[in-house]
Amino acid sequence: MKIWHGYGSEHSMNLVMIGHFKSPEDAEKTQELIEQLTEGLRGKKDIETSRDRYDDDVMNLLRKANCYILGTSELEHFLYDFDTRVKGDKIILTTNESEVSAFFKLMIEKGAKVEIFSANDYPDTEYGGK
Repeated sequence: MKIWHGYGSEHSMNLVMIGHFKSPEDAEKTQELIEQLTEGLRGKKDIETSRDRYDDDVMNLLRKANCYILGTSELEHFLYDFDTRVKGDKIILTTNESEVSAFFKLMIEKGAKVEIFSANDYPDTEYGGK
C-alpha cells in the first residue's frame, strides 16, 4: 500500500498587507468600504461561479459603494477568511490566502502605499506574527 502525503500552499501564505494612507481618515474610509463590500457580498454563492458578469444585487452594491475597479473574479476575495484592522493611518490585512488583488486595488485607489509580505519569511516584523 502506498500512502500519499500532499501539501497545498494555496492556504498557507500567512500574508500581511499594510496600506499606508495619507491620513487616519483615509484609512478609516477604506476600512468602511471593505466592511461594506464584505457584508454586501456575504451569502452570495453565485459569485464564485459568475465570472463574466455581475448580477443586479452586486451591481447595486458596487454603485452604492462607488466602486468600479473590481473584476468579477475578485469579488470572491471578500468571502475568504481575512482580518483587517486600522491602526492610525494604516490598514493591516492578514490572511492565509494568496488572492488579494481586490484589497490591493481598493487600497491603491484610495491613495495608499501598499506593502505585502509573508509573515513566514518575516516573523520578527511588527505585523509578522499572528
